[in-house]
Amino acid sequence: MKRALFAAAIVVTMSFAAAPESFAQTANPDTAPVTGMKPDRVTAPRWMRDRMKSREAVKRQKRAECRAQAKAEKVPLWKRPAYVKGCTMRAG
Repeated sequence: MKRALFAAAIVVTMSFAAAPESFAQTANPDTAPVTGMKPDRVTAPRWMRDRMKSREAVKRQKRAECRAQAKAEKVPLWKRPAYVKGCTMRAG
């Protein structure tokens, strides 16, 4: 019985040592490398980007005001996100 267990342990150890690449994911040579870039994506024109930046700046300013208001009213930390969200909806 001991010899059979010893032989099985040796076989398992040798199978792990002999073919480690069989456990790894192998790359498919038929596919192109993934770069993360989409060739059909274009950037917005400068005037549109400037407009988006100005809108985002206004939103950021409103959120900052609402956060300051929540802090002044001593709203608990776990309730502040909901308070800020409601405040920005009312302000907008």
